[in-house]
Amino acid sequence: LGNAVLDAYFKVAASGTAGNEDVRIVNTNGTDEAAIAITSTAGGVDVDAAAAKDVNIAGGQVALVSKDNAASAISLTANQGTSETIVITTTQGTSSSAVDINANAGGVAIDAGAAVSIDASDDANFTVTGSGKDLDLVVAGGGAQELKIESAGTGSNAVNIDAIAGGVDVDASGVITIDGSSVSIEGLTYPGTDGTNGQFLTTNGSGTL
Repeated sequence: LGNAVLDAYFKVAASGTAGNEDVRIVNTNGTDEAAIAITSTAGGVDVDAAAAKDVNIAGGQVALVSKDNAASAISLTANQGTSETIVITTTQGTSSSAVDINANAGGVAIDAGAAVSIDASDDANFTVTGSGKDLDLVVAGGGAQELKIESAGTGSNAVNIDAIAGGVDVDASGVITIDGSSVSIEGLTYPGTDGTNGQFLTTNGSGTL
């Protein structure tokens, strides 16, 4: 079914050989955004392919837009076995928002049954911009857990904790240990090694104990 020159047609090719059967919808010269339109006014549209075959959608911009005000309005699900993955990739985008996830009115929840890894090769940040809102980093499972802040930087501020408008509160139910070649607090530099029995701290008048 098509026009005389067959540059726009609908074709059903039945064959006794499975590999030769196909159904094709072709529009060669149409330039409209809806040059091929599939519309189901009152029902749904179901696209199924065999497990070993791909569903390939390619074009300029690809938009998935939901019309339903419902939970899981857009859902990407893999549920076939332990080797499955879901991959979102931008290969050549170089902007800071090459992959951009926005929740304009609500939150973003990331849950995992195993580890969560976020890696970057450039400067990165986690920022809470709302006044009076908190940022919590919590390990809550109990047992021999650790919350680690680690830096491979070699500068004197390789780990830098600043409270630009308030204080810093450190609480522990056990021992607080601070190690370093020396420790400076409020302009006084404390030695990093223990002395001998009977020694006491004195200042040299220049901030060193």
